[in-house]
Parts: sequence; structure tokens; C-alpha cells
Amino acid sequence: MPITTEAPAGPACRAELDLKALLKDINIPPRPSSLVDLQLELEREEPRADRLVHIVNSDVAMSAALLKLVNSPWLGLSRRISTVSEAFAILGFKRCEHVLTEIALRKVLPTNGPALYRFWDVSSKRSQAMGLLARRVGLEPDTAQTMGLFADVGIPLLAQRFAEPSYIDTLDHANRSEHPFTCIEQDRHGTDHTVIGALLARSWGLAPDVANAVKLHHDYDYLEESQPGQVHELIALCLLVEHIIQRFQGLNAHAEWVKGGQRSLRTLSVSQGDIDNWADELHDRFALEA
Repeated sequence: MPITTEAPAGPACRAELDLKALLKDINIPPRPSSLVDLQLELEREEPRADRLVHIVNSDVAMSAALLKLVNSPWLGLSRRISTVSEAFAILGFKRCEHVLTEIALRKVLPTNGPALYRFWDVSSKRSQAMGLLARRVGLEPDTAQTMGLFADVGIPLLAQRFAEPSYIDTLDHANRSEHPFTCIEQDRHGTDHTVIGALLARSWGLAPDVANAVKLHHDYDYLEESQPGQVHELIALCLLVEHIIQRFQGLNAHAEWVKGGQRSLRTLSVSQGDIDNWADELHDRFALEA
């Protein structure tokens, strides 16, 4: 019998990890019961508004977040909204679900330290911006916004799991390196934030395309594999929006854009001029939240 060897790891340097072993080693938080109840109600053919309001009002953080969004400068309403039922009526069910999912994530994921405070700031901006730009590149806004929120959820989980060697140090190194982001994580910790993020996305019931985009969003070679589809476009839009956020924060050097920027532009069929125009629009919106 001839001796066979395994093929070398692909560009993402990612091995298939045993799901059960990972779940034992990394604490993947379950969906909070309030979010489960909310999503079950929204899956009904005709969601009951009074039931949705009751679920949200039973969670102080959820209700406060919803009222904060509906009264934010982004919407520019002429009067202040003071009830959850009004917020649902103005925002719509899907947009409310995104806000409440973000709050649920904030409650179950660790947030200690400057690196993780920045994680939430970027995640929130990325989610909103991807939802805003989605239709301009042929994507469904709800799908794009969800991917933007979940793209990096593996980061706080790995920061919690790996104190030594420090995952935060790994994160800093990977953000500046010319090497693939996930290769550095895999080399130091045996896993990476895209794998963990995809596990969480699946366990929280997200659509397969969103979970796959979370898993592959640092694998820019994938953008040139096969015919472009929704996963390709989600990855490309995610990188484009992160590039715009970096510019807003005065960080002109964006290592990930150098690695995958041109591939993202080709995937979405957009130009540098489009990015500049979108950046001006988004920067104005970000400034309203500052």
C-alpha cells in the first residue's frame, strides 16, 4: 500500500478542529433566553407586537438599547420616543432584532481592557455601516448587518481563554503583520477567532452564509475561488467597511486592506472613488455618535 501524506494547510492555515473538544476548551455562551424568546416570536407568520414588547421590557438592557437607537442622531427624529412599542413601530422588527442581538452579545462576552472596548466600538460601527451599504453592492441589509456584528465575536472569547501566552499580544501582532491574521493565531494558540466566531454564530442559529463568512473573512484567497456569491460579498464588504473605520479613526495603515483590499474591490465591482464617497458619508454618521 503506498504511503500517503496529508496535503499542506491552505492559505488560512486552518485545521478542522473537533467541535466537542473546542466547546470543552472555549466557553461558547448560549443564546440568552430573552433573545431566544424574541427570535421565536419573530419567526411567527404574524409576530405579536404585544408579546415582543413584553419580552423586551422584561430586560432593562434591551429596552434601554432600543430606546437609545431610536432616539439617536442617525435617525434624526423630530420628537423623542419613550416606549418600546413606538420603537418597534418606527424601526421595524428586523432592525430591532439586530439591536437586541448586539445587547445580548455584550452581556455574555467579556469586555475588560482597552482592546476589548475598541472591539465593541468597531463591531457596532461595522454592523451599522454594512447594513447601510449593503444594497449598494447587491446584498440584503439584515444579512450584512448581522455578519458585521458577529465577524469578530471570537476575539473576546479567546482573550478570556488565553492569558498566557496573552491573546491580546497576539491580536496586536496580527493587526500589524504582513502574514495571514489567522496563521498567527493558530501558531500561538492552536485556533483562531474566525473558527470560534463561526461556532458561536452557528450555535446562535445564524444563517449558514453568515457563519461561513465569519469563518472565512480573513481568507482573501477565497475571494478568487469559484464564482462569487453571497459569502464572498459579505467578506469583501466587511473588509471594505473596516478600512473606512480605520480611516475615521486616523489609522491610515491597515494591514488587512493591503492583503485583501484589491480583491474586495473586484468582488464587489466598486472603485476607490466609491470608497471615498462612502467614507465621507459614514464618517459624518460616526461623528454624530462621538
